Amino acid sequence: MRVRRAAVPVLLWCLATAASIAVASLALRPVLHTAVPSDSLPVPAAEARGPGDLIPQPPAPSFTSPATSTTSPAATSAAPRTSAPPPTAKATTAAPARVVDGWTVTTDGDGVDTYLRSFRSEGGDAVIRIHAAVVSLVTATARSGYSVSRAQTEPTRLVVQFISDGGNAAYLVDAMWWQESPHGTVTRIGT
Repeated sequence: MRVRRAAVPVLLWCLATAASIAVASLALRPVLHTAVPSDSLPVPAAEARGPGDLIPQPPAPSFTSPATSTTSPAATSAAPRTSAPPPTAKATTAAPARVVDGWTVTTDGDGVDTYLRSFRSEGGDAVIRIHAAVVSLVTATARSGYSVSRAQTEPTRLVVQFISDGGNAAYLVDAMWWQESPHGTVTRIGT
């Protein structure tokens, strides 16, 4: 008789906990479905660029040597010689990179700042670039068990999504240009 009386509160607690979990799951279902837009395009992890491509390197300057002549010495002595000055490389002094709120900032020759930042999550890694208030994805690499997609409805905001294969968890990298400065967050959705 005592065992039954002691079991009743435990049983009621278990039922209340199960009911609250069920209600919370049903309440969060629409939120989880809207977090992953249907118009986003999944990018397979195999197509993502490697870590060496995170920051594009400018091409090395190429200098051409003066053309070599294939004519005989007698023919060259009759022709007047003109010599063009050798090409000179322009010396560019770029401002050193600085870090502002986690973003690496470089300034190009026109004085426009470029912001670059890497975001890490359990679902994958993304590198975001903001130049002239336009947000773009440099790389996105999903971890094992996750796929990656991106959604961008306007040039000033980009969302990269790392979605688990079961669809029960997602990591969102939300980057935007807002109030004349870059902003970025990583949010976990689901279990």
